[in-house]
Amino acid sequence: MASSAAALRMIMNDPINEALILYTGFGSSPFPRAKTPVLVARFGELAGAELKQRIAGLLEELQQPVDGLEKRSKKSVTERAIEQLSPRHPELDESGLKALAWTYSFGLR
Repeated sequence: MASSAAALRMIMNDPINEALILYTGFGSSPFPRAKTPVLVARFGELAGAELKQRIAGLLEELQQPVDGLEKRSKKSVTERAIEQLSPRHPELDESGLKALAWTYSFGLR
C-alpha cells in the first residue's frame, strides 16, 4: 500500500500539468504557442528542457490515429484522442488534459 501512496504523491507533484499550461499558453493566449522561455524561467534550464521534451512526446502521441473514427459518435476527434491518451498518463490532471485538448484542436484546423 505504501508504494501506491508514494506513486500517487509522485504523480500529484509532477510539474507536467503546470508546464503544459505555461508552454501552450492555455488560458492566456488566443491560440497555442510554444513558450520555451516561460518553461525555463519557471522550472530552470534543465527541468524546462526535460518538460519541453515530455510535452513534445505527449503532442506526438496525440497525433497517432484515433480508434473508432469509422464509427458514428457524438464525441469530437479531440475528445476521443484525449480519452485514448488519458489512461496511459495518470500524471495528467484535468488542467493538463484541457491544455493538451486545446492545443490538439488547433492542430486540426
